[in-house]
Amino acid sequence: MSSIKIIATPPGQAPKWVRDGWIGVEIPILKQPTGGIQMGVCGGKAENAGGHQVATHEAVEALRKKSPEAADWWKKNFSLASISSLVFSKDVCQVVE
Repeated sequence: MSSIKIIATPPGQAPKWVRDGWIGVEIPILKQPTGGIQMGVCGGKAENAGGHQVATHEAVEALRKKSPEAADWWKKNFSLASISSLVFSKDVCQVVE
């Protein structure tokens, strides 16, 4: 299974300090993307459209290992059970085989 490693601050609607927390985090890529309509986490335009899709729960747990505060922001501000996947722009990711 391939993974991505976040190598730069992802674009998005989360605060910059939360987005910075993703740098260095490695997350498995979904084998079967869920598809659907992509939108920003706070609504509106998807700034990572066409990127690598990952399971939200796995992503936030991987983030927790590096930045518990950033993971807590996600858990506090969103019902993660209702967001099945997150998308990270290919420009900020390195694919890890």
